[in-house]
Amino acid sequence: MSIRLLHASALILGVLACLPATADSPTLRWPLPLPAGLPWRIVDLREGNGIRHEEYIPRGQGVDDYRDRILVQRMPSQQFSPESYLAHISAGLRAHCNQITTSGLFASERDGLPSAALTVYCARFDSRSYGYVVAQKAILDGEHMFVIEREWRLPAYSIDATGLPRFDSGAAADDDALKKEIRQANRWLVEQVQPGTVSTSPASPPLVKPQGARRSRH
Repeated sequence: MSIRLLHASALILGVLACLPATADSPTLRWPLPLPAGLPWRIVDLREGNGIRHEEYIPRGQGVDDYRDRILVQRMPSQQFSPESYLAHISAGLRAHCNQITTSGLFASERDGLPSAALTVYCARFDSRSYGYVVAQKAILDGEHMFVIEREWRLPAYSIDATGLPRFDSGAAADDDALKKEIRQANRWLVEQVQPGTVSTSPASPPLVKPQGARRSRH
């Protein structure tokens, strides 16, 4: 099982596989201001029946050996609140991580839309040589949930007795730089990622699945 399949089992990807490529109402669209610093490219895009799934990785990184990834999903809320959705994803990860910890849950509301943000640290995923850091935000808009995830896939690391991640890179400067990236991503999620935000990213690509997009995570 991969972290991507955990998202699938949570809510939507089993449905996405059989969706027609039909356009949604414009009211269900909202632009995502992609974070600065990396030249993001879209590698998976599927849409229909109120559900949308987008994946981005930086240019120069491969779909099977990426370090950095952004996931954007819109789906029926199925009675989840933002907090309960993020807790559901964390519980799914917990079953596959030898060590796991989370940052403090940040809940807020803007223009009547409740949201929550959470960062999960998975030190090693199952028996694989890598773990994850997953910074997420969920926004409830009527009957739809928007979920935005900034993910790092990293060499397996450790979590100390106080619950702090130790990335074990061997270089303190590298660990500090990664922790700064994570802080910046959380700030991006909390302050910039909102429905209706003016996008600083390129125009939306055509609604087709790009060549070479992966179907499962390794």
